[in-house]
Amino acid sequence: MKKMKKFIQTLLLIQVFFLILTSCSSNSIESDAKRLAELTCKSQKLVTKAASGDMSVIEESTKLSAEVISLSNELKGKYTSDSDKEAFAKAYLNELKNCN
Repeated sequence: MKKMKKFIQTLLLIQVFFLILTSCSSNSIESDAKRLAELTCKSQKLVTKAASGDMSVIEESTKLSAEVISLSNELKGKYTSDSDKEAFAKAYLNELKNCN
């Protein structure tokens, strides 16, 4: 149980970390924000399943975390100006509203 709790905390920390990093071409920004938001939504759903005791999602969640890290690193280098960071953050938060 302690291992599961640490795993869930790690996933949530990764999500918060990448939200902060990505709060960093309008069409491109919107599509990138949508991609990251979709991965974040999937990750949140897996964390919820894991928290309810479904251990079968751990491997999938680990793979998804690697995808989120990779995409976030890519986007961090792509959007470096303050205006792009702000536009990305707004688009990302807007896309997260669609997370079911």
